[in-house]
Amino acid sequence: MQQLTLFPESTPTLPVTYYPEFLSIQEANELYQHCLGLQWKQNQIRMLGKTTDVPRLECLYGDKGCNYYYSKSVLLKPLPWTDQLAELRDRIIAFTGHNFRIVIGNQYRTGSDSIGWHSDSDSSMGLDPAIASISLGAVRKFQIKPIGGRSTDYWLEHGSLLLMHSGCQSTHVHQVPKTTKVVRTRINLTFRPHTGGK
Repeated sequence: MQQLTLFPESTPTLPVTYYPEFLSIQEANELYQHCLGLQWKQNQIRMLGKTTDVPRLECLYGDKGCNYYYSKSVLLKPLPWTDQLAELRDRIIAFTGHNFRIVIGNQYRTGSDSIGWHSDSDSSMGLDPAIASISLGAVRKFQIKPIGGRSTDYWLEHGSLLLMHSGCQSTHVHQVPKTTKVVRTRINLTFRPHTGGK
C-alpha cells in the first residue's frame, strides 16, 4: 500500500504517515453513507469567557465509560460501536499495530466548518498516543507543524488514512482551516486509545 510522509527524510522525526488509498472507492462511499446517519451533535464550547457553537458537528462511539473531555468545556460520551465502525476499528488496529477504543467523528458541512490549531493531548488517551484518522467525502486542507515551527499543508482524500505516530501530539499541532471555496461535506473519523472505561 502506498504511503507518504509529510516531512523530508532529513527531518529527525517523522510523526505522520499518509495512506491515500487505505479504503477502496466502494468501501469509502459505503462508509460515508453510513456515517451520515450517525448521531451527530452540535456542541458548544466556552472560550475567552464566551459560549459559542463548535464550528462542526461531532459524535463519539466507543467502549463503555470512555468519555472524552476537551477545551475544559466539551464532554463527549461514547455511543455503542456500530458494526461498520467496529469493523473499521479492527482493520486499523491490525494495520497499524496500535489499539483504539474510541472514535471521534467530526462533520465539516461547509467551508466555514473548521478546527483550529491544537494537539490531541487529553490525558484519557494515555502518554504519547497514536491516532488514526480516516477522511471521507470532500477533500479538505490539513495543516501540521512543529510547535513554534512552519506548517506543512496536505489534502486529505476520500478513503485515506492519516496516522499520527506516538509522540506527535507532544511535538506538533494541527488544524483544518476554513475555506471560502464551495465544498461538500467532509467526515473525519479519528480512532484513539483510552485508559478508562470497562
